[in-house]
Amino acid sequence: MIKKIFGLALQFLSDFWYLYASFMLTFLLLMWSVIMRSLSLDSMFDVLWGGCYILIVITCILFWKWYRAHKGLIQLLCEEEVHTLSSIATLSSHERMYQQLIKKQQLHQEKMQAQLNEDANDIQDYYAMWAHQIKVPLSVLDLMNQTGTIEKYETSNQLLVINQYLDMMLQFIRLKNFNQDIAYQDMSVQKSLRSVIKDYKYWFIHKDLAVSINEFDFSVVSDAKWLRFVFEQVIFNAIKYTPQGKINIICQNDNQVIIKDTGIGIAQNDLPMIFNQGYTGFNGRINSNASGLGLYMVKRILNNLGHDITIQSEVNVGTTVIINFQQTVIK
Repeated sequence: MIKKIFGLALQFLSDFWYLYASFMLTFLLLMWSVIMRSLSLDSMFDVLWGGCYILIVITCILFWKWYRAHKGLIQLLCEEEVHTLSSIATLSSHERMYQQLIKKQQLHQEKMQAQLNEDANDIQDYYAMWAHQIKVPLSVLDLMNQTGTIEKYETSNQLLVINQYLDMMLQFIRLKNFNQDIAYQDMSVQKSLRSVIKDYKYWFIHKDLAVSINEFDFSVVSDAKWLRFVFEQVIFNAIKYTPQGKINIICQNDNQVIIKDTGIGIAQNDLPMIFNQGYTGFNGRINSNASGLGLYMVKRILNNLGHDITIQSEVNVGTTVIINFQQTVIK
């Protein structure tokens, strides 16, 4: 007990040493003044005892306030997790500012942790959905292998689907750190579109879909890898939801790309929500392979690159996707 009291007294003195140092300096100045003036020592001691009484009263008040704050902080230190930082009324103005800074840092860390948890949950949900989706082409390949009916054309199609699912998973992960994986350059839009069309040529042939692209070309300052992913998602959606007919791709001189199909279209009540994460709408309910992430990622990527996208559609008539490359703000 004595050791504890002695330890508290030392801590208190280390916090308020300047008060007692000032008192001792005042006492020494008073002694020097008395000696220099040849005054009575009794007068000096009378003043000294009065100062000691005042110092004792101040010490008691300060120690009471200090001990309350010290006890509260000790209790906080003993807790395994500090969820909220309680306010201590005995702090000085500077100490209150430090406390506010600590609270601000604590809130920032809580927001960061919440964001990390949300990202982890998104990735976990996507992994589960991705595992379900990729089973379909793998099952097709496995069935062809078991029955001995392996066809080069069908195998190429299923491998293309698997590759697209893998690419979407990688892009979804990269999207979380978009600004760390970006390289702006002056690129040809026409060249990127034709490359995607070439990769999907087997799908066009398999579904007997006509595809056309005009000759006009324009350049845009963007990231070629991210932009190619956008074109892949939009064109593959057009192929997937167009049972018959054609897909027209038009590059305009106002820096817009229009991708128009004659597919099943999108219901009007689904259009406002097609860019929401995980939203599949009516078309997604009739197509079990829909993830609800493709258009969400397309919209987010284009916004980050400073571009824009709008979609117009009519059921059983077709869908028109307009990608606007008139640079706005790069995020």
